[in-house]
This record gives sequence, structure tokens and C-alpha cells, in this order.
Amino acid sequence: MARLFFSVGDASGDLYAAAVARCLRKLRPDWQLEGIGGAHMHQSGIRLFALTPAFSAFGAWSAFRMGFALWTLFQRLSRQLRADPPDFFVPVDFGAFNRRLLLPMAQSGVRVFYFVPPSFWGVPPERLRPYAHPNIVFAPIYPWQREKLLQAGVQVYEFGHPLVDILHPVRQLSPLQARQRLRLPLDRRLVGLFPGSRLTTVQENLPILLQVARRLHERDKALHFAIGLPPDWRPEWLARSLTRHGADLSLSVHIGNSHLLLRACDVVLLVAGTVTLEAACLEVPAVAIFWTGLLNRLQVHWLWWQGVKVTHLGPFALPNRLLGDIVMPEFIGWSVDVPRIAETVWQLLTDEAKADAVRQRFRQVWERLGELGACERVAKFLADWR
Repeated sequence: MARLFFSVGDASGDLYAAAVARCLRKLRPDWQLEGIGGAHMHQSGIRLFALTPAFSAFGAWSAFRMGFALWTLFQRLSRQLRADPPDFFVPVDFGAFNRRLLLPMAQSGVRVFYFVPPSFWGVPPERLRPYAHPNIVFAPIYPWQREKLLQAGVQVYEFGHPLVDILHPVRQLSPLQARQRLRLPLDRRLVGLFPGSRLTTVQENLPILLQVARRLHERDKALHFAIGLPPDWRPEWLARSLTRHGADLSLSVHIGNSHLLLRACDVVLLVAGTVTLEAACLEVPAVAIFWTGLLNRLQVHWLWWQGVKVTHLGPFALPNRLLGDIVMPEFIGWSVDVPRIAETVWQLLTDEAKADAVRQRFRQVWERLGELGACERVAKFLADWR
């Protein structure tokens, strides 16, 4: 029997780790699966020591706001892993947290499998060379991750993208079937609002999404709006924004059914992240935004002064980066403008030719993610790793 510890802090990582765990259970039913993560991991049978996805953060200021809880968790987890090291340590994304554990784990003899490593934007390859350790394997899912890691000379294995396995069943459903399962109106146009999975990101972006929804509502009173959130969320975290910006809208909140909701929508407005890729894979016309707090914007200025031109690292929506073209309109940082965003969403909602052209390009995204079976291939690698 072996012990495997997943370290996950994001909603997408929670989904990927759970999918791998289910495949691993079939190959090694006697293995003990533990970790930190979210509801999907818990449902897959992983024993969780902490729930993390809603409290991960983007940017220094957001991290500072969550800092005490994350730092306390990091210290507790570090002590636990040093005192009782597992056979395998499997970090999934959550770069600022996980990369500090890679070398200590590897140097103590633990086999480290970094599934979905960070992209290390602005980090020169030579700074990653300490991770060229025989006990550390990186498994990137995007070409820009692979390129940076290969330049650093670390061990890189590719297995495909886990979303292909996860989204394949949902792609078999029609939008009408998805609406019926969610008990959504069948006689109205449906606009999805996906404000992110991190608590700070939702607090910063949901008011903007609701302001856009209000402008769309002024044009068509029959529109229905549906907010999609990951399973770890609590409705009370939305109360202030909904009271202030969502009054009088035909609005529903869906927690834990994001893929089904994406499939059901005519168009979606979402915060840049993995959900942009999920929307493209489900062929839903979408507009991506990303707004962040004042101190995070000041951090961008500081990075520019350090020579890291963050705004030049785009496009930011994952489908656009994969295609090398702005197929999904994106409004990032200072370009976030409610009237312009509302107009862009309205065009996708009312111009069927434009929406169909977007769907055609999104099919190319699905084709580029690879074949089914990525999670099974990862599980087999871990099961056979000696």
C-alpha cells in the first residue's frame, strides 16, 4: 500500500485531482489518497485535511488578504509532510503555495508529480533549474508550460488535458437537455455569469458582471441570467453584490453545476480562467473579463518597473492563447468597460452568424486538447512509478 498526497488550491485543480483519483482507485484500490482541496476531491474519496479552493488568491494584495489563513495552512502542512512523508506528493497548480514544497519533498525521498504546473510568467528558465531533481516530474497541459519547463531542463511528461475526459459527457447533451436538467426557463434567452472561483476574484468581478447584466436587461426584459459557481461556495458570500446590483433581474444561482450551466447558455460572460477553456470546449459564445483591486493594479506597475510587462503576456483567455487569435473577446484590467462589454455580449446574443462563427473556431480548441484518457494515463504513470 502506498500513500499519495494531493495539494490543490483552485477549483480547476480540485476537478482534475478528483478525476485522476477516480482512475487511480481502479488501478490501486488499496492506496491511501489524502490531500488538501475541494468538494470534487472529497466526493472522489480523497481524505481531505483542509478545504482550499474558495480561498486561493490572484495577485499579491489578494494573497495578502487571505495570507494568514494560507500561511497557517502552509506551515501546518509542511510540518505534517515532514513528520510523516507520503510516498507520492501530487501538487496541482496553486503555484505560489506548491512550488515551495517541491524540493523539500523530493530531497526527503518523496516522488513529486507536479500535475498542471504554473506557467511561470516572467520567470527565466535558469531560475527553474533547481527543480531538475530525479524525484520531480512535471506534467504540463499547455504548450507554453512545456516550453518553459523544457528550457529549464527538468523532467517533463505529457499525458493530454484532463478536461477532455471531464467535459466529454456534457458535450453529448444538447443545450435544451442541459436546461431541463437545471430547471431553467425554456422560452427565454439565457445569459450565464461566471464570476470566478476565488473569493477575492468574485468580490471584485461579480459587481461588474451584474452591471453588464443590468444593461442587457434594459434592452430585453425577457432575458434570464444564471450565475455559476463551484461546489465549495456558499450563497451568503454573494448576498451584498446581489442586493446592490442584482435587484429586479430575472436571476438564478447555480452552485456545483458549472459545466451543465455552460452547456445550457446562449452566451456567457465570465472571468478569465479555466472556465474560458470550458466554455470554448462546450462551444458557448463567450466574453472574458478580469478586473482586480487597486493594490493588485499597483503590483502590475511595479512588475513593469522590474521589466515584466504583464499586459504584454496576453492574450489571457485560454482559448485565445491556444488559437493564437482573439476569438473570445476579452476585457482585461484597464480595458474593463461596462458599456463596451455589454455591447459585445449583446452582439453575440443577437447576431447568430457571429455566434456561429465563434462556435466553429471553438471546435478547433477542443481538437487541440488531445484524445480521451488523459486522467487514466496519469493514474497509470503514478501506479507504475518506481
